[in-house]
This record gives sequence, C-alpha cells and structure tokens, in this order.
Amino acid sequence: MSGKPTANPSRRAEILIQRAAWAVLALTILVVVIARVRLRAMPLERDEGEYAYAGQLMLEGVPPYKLAYNMKLPGTYAAYAVMMGVFGQSPAGIHLGLTVVNVATIVLMFFLGRRLLDAVTGAVAALGYGLLSTSPSLMGTAGHATHFVALFAVGGAWLLLRASETERRRDFFLTGLLFGLAFLMKQPGLAFGVFAVAYVAWRNFANKEFQLERCLTQTGLVFAGLALPYALTCVWLWHAGVLKAFIFWTVGYARQYVSALPWSLLRTSLHVAGEFTLLPTVAFWILAGVGAVLMWWERRLAGRHFFLLGLVFASIAATAAGLYFRPHYFITMLPALTLLCGVAVSRSVDQLLREKSVELFSALGVQVLFFVVIVVAFVEDGDDWFGREPRKVGQAIYGTTLFSESQTVADYIRQNFPKDARVAVIGSEPQIYFLAGRRSATGYIYTYGLMGKHQFARPMQDEMIREIESARPECVVYVENRYSWAKSPGTDERIFDWWKDYWAAHYDLARTVTVTDGNPKENDALPEAAASYFLILKRKSDDRSK
Repeated sequence: MSGKPTANPSRRAEILIQRAAWAVLALTILVVVIARVRLRAMPLERDEGEYAYAGQLMLEGVPPYKLAYNMKLPGTYAAYAVMMGVFGQSPAGIHLGLTVVNVATIVLMFFLGRRLLDAVTGAVAALGYGLLSTSPSLMGTAGHATHFVALFAVGGAWLLLRASETERRRDFFLTGLLFGLAFLMKQPGLAFGVFAVAYVAWRNFANKEFQLERCLTQTGLVFAGLALPYALTCVWLWHAGVLKAFIFWTVGYARQYVSALPWSLLRTSLHVAGEFTLLPTVAFWILAGVGAVLMWWERRLAGRHFFLLGLVFASIAATAAGLYFRPHYFITMLPALTLLCGVAVSRSVDQLLREKSVELFSALGVQVLFFVVIVVAFVEDGDDWFGREPRKVGQAIYGTTLFSESQTVADYIRQNFPKDARVAVIGSEPQIYFLAGRRSATGYIYTYGLMGKHQFARPMQDEMIREIESARPECVVYVENRYSWAKSPGTDERIFDWWKDYWAAHYDLARTVTVTDGNPKENDALPEAAASYFLILKRKSDDRSK
C-alpha cells in the first residue's frame, strides 16, 4: 500500500475548527461593519449629543465641566473628540468611529475567549458580542459610554489572563491601566478594576508557594495602573481650572443620582428592562445559563473558574449601578455573557469530537440552541440592520422623532443665527448644540437632573436661570417632551414659573417643530395631551440693544 500518510483525524478536525473560528470572526466583523456603516446617518440621541458637544468643545480647547456640566467622567468625551478629529464632526463621523471601537472589541473578545479556553470560545464570544452590541434592543446602534467601557474592560481582561501566565510586571501594570481607562469612560467601569485586583490577590493566595512580596508587587502594579488615568485627569483639570466643578459633578452630584431611585421601584425598573432588552435577546441568556452550569465540569477551564465568575459579578455590578437598568447599560454585561455562551458551545464541540456516550445528545442540544440563538438575532434585528431607513430605525428604538427633528431645529439655528450666537436649550437635548455648532448659554445641557428630588435640584435651577439671564442668548429652544424633562412627582417647578415670565418679556416665537411620539412598528402615537414639540425663540429686537 503506497501513498502519502494521512493526518490524524482528530488533528485534522482541530485544524478545521481553528479555520472555522477565524472565518466566524471575519464574518462577524463583516456583518457589523455593513450594518453600522449603513446606519451611520442615524440621528444622534441625547447621550451621544452630550458626548459630541463636550468633545467638540475639547477640540476647540475648552475643558470638560467648564461650559457643559454632567456627572460622567470625561473619558468618553475625549474618545468622541478623537473620533471626530478623524472622521469629522457629524453623526456619520461619530458612528464610523463607533464602528472602529466595536470591531476592536469584537477582535479582543475573540482573543480573550481563545486565551480563556479555545478558538471556539473566542469565535462564539466574538459573534455574540458583535450581534448583541449592535442590537437595537440594547440601544447598541448609538455610541454610548458602555461601548468604550467594554472595549477597555475586554482588553484588560485579556491582559489579566496573560499577566497571570507570564507574571511579567509590565503586564500587570498595563492590565490595571486598561481597567483604569474603562473607569474613566464611565464610573461603573471601576467594578472591572476591582475584579482585576481581587483576581490577582486570589491567585497569589491560592498558590501553594505563596509569597507576600510577590502578592503585594503584583496587586500594587495593577492598582497603580488603575489609578493612573484618573490621577492624570485630575492634574489636567486642575491645571485647566475646573477641578472643583469636576469633583462636584462626578462625585457629589453623581452620588445623589445613583441613590435617587428607591428600592421600591426596582421591580418596575427590571420589568421595563426585561420587556425591552431581555425578552428580545432571551436565547442568548439561556445559552449563557447553560455555559454557567457546564463550566464547572469543563476540565480545560481548571484554575480559571474564579476568573470567569469574577468577570460575571463585575459585569453585574457595572450594569446595576443606581438600579436604573437602561438598555445600553447591559452592554457592559456582554463580555461575560458571551464568554459563557462560548464555553457552552466549546464544550459541546469537544464532546462531539471525543465522547461516545449519552453526553453526545446534550452536546447536540447545545449546538441546536446555538443555531436558534443566531437565527433569532437576525430575525429580530435583521430589518433594522439591513433594511429600514436609518431615521426610521431611530424612531423605532426610541419611540419618537425627537432626535431626528433635533437636526431640523439645529439647521434652523445655523441658517438664522450667527456663528457666535449663544443658544439655550431648555430641556435635555444637548445634541442641538453640537448639530448647530453653537455654544450653550448655560452649562446645564440637561434639565432632568434639575427635576429630581435631591438637595441640589433647587440650587441647580437657580444657577441655570442666572446663567441664561446673564448670557442673554440670541436663541432659546424650549423642549416640550416628557422624556426630555423626566419630572419626578412633587419636584420643584420654579424653572417653569420663571420661564413663562422670561419668555414673554424677552423672546418672540420664531418657529415650532412638531415631534411625533410613538413606535412606527406598532403605530401607537401618544394621545394629543402628551404632544411634543420644540419652540424656537429669538430675542426681541427691542431687547437686543439693552
């Protein structure tokens, strides 16, 4: 018998699996890029508007918290400034930058899953993250801060595993640095940094050859890297003269905001999240649950159960901050969720290759479930990704034309008011400042913070009033929309009483822009009593010379 020797069947299967994993990664990137590029012209929503306006000011040399107040750390503002510097100051430019961030996170998910277990885990985690992070159910089409938290958290998790293997000091420091950047994107990202320090400490204590000096060195390096971005930010903002405002908004007011939602409303918050976010993605959660059970029997995960478990708890902590459970908050859970999906599928593939027992049936069940997960994702979101007009996708996600009509308002301001005109938006629509290319007459680019029941509400309303009266803006946009104000029961309404008198004395109505509220999928427009609109007002001609 002659001829070339044949390769070992199991070895040949492993090679095919490796190639298939890379193919899945490539296809995932292709799908996400096509969907995001097609939707690049989607109107900016208000969080994107905040980041874009703050980033725009940074590009003009204005530091955060000087002309725009908010409780978030400035990392995402800086990220937006970079994206706009590369791709342009427009919704399309921002969404193209988000595409790069999303693709980078998908690639990192692949390498994280591969290092954690194998290439199958990496491919499934990358695919799951790509589909979910682009899903309208998680508001993933918008450039929320959670996308940037996830990018640095996934990079930090990958480096954490590598540092645990190499034990190089540089790797421990860089691990902390990436988790520190995740925190700088948004405060809940700190949960991932705490996880990293705890994991390094646990590995040292679990080591039979425990050395106190090594433990202190490694945890100290992670902590130093974690603290460095925040420390440098404080130095920068101190030099810019806004450190006091930075501390108030990101610590003092942020503490009030996080504690504002009472435990009695937790059930309602979870119900809303479940209906909008969890039900459309329930197949992924079921598959992740299977992975959470199977990982304890997965011999190839020996010594890494604590890593995966710690990442899950850190993800929950980052998502649950303040108990608000808004859809885009769940993006920080996706790395842990999709890794568990990867573990389930990887174990089933391994069993199909090696087992000859009844466990083959359970392995086939996991494969079928994985197939269902992918099909459901494309059925649920495929029309939004590849079919519907971007404006309609935005209206379907948010149930309003408020954000698309913000562009109409901004266009009117650009055409009718000079470049140096100051504008005040009385409502929570900072995207108007960015789209109009005009500076705000007040640092309060959101008003729903003024409507809460906390000790700062009335002083903040008074300060906003003083700033507007002092700046005497040429244009004021008043927003009549319940979500733009989000008034709490029993809130102080001084700002509304002031506005009625101030408007009558100083402004004329220039234009009204009507907003349609309701989901175009369901044709359920809100009743007329809940009508929404923008009032664009210009300062009276006899008032400009005063």
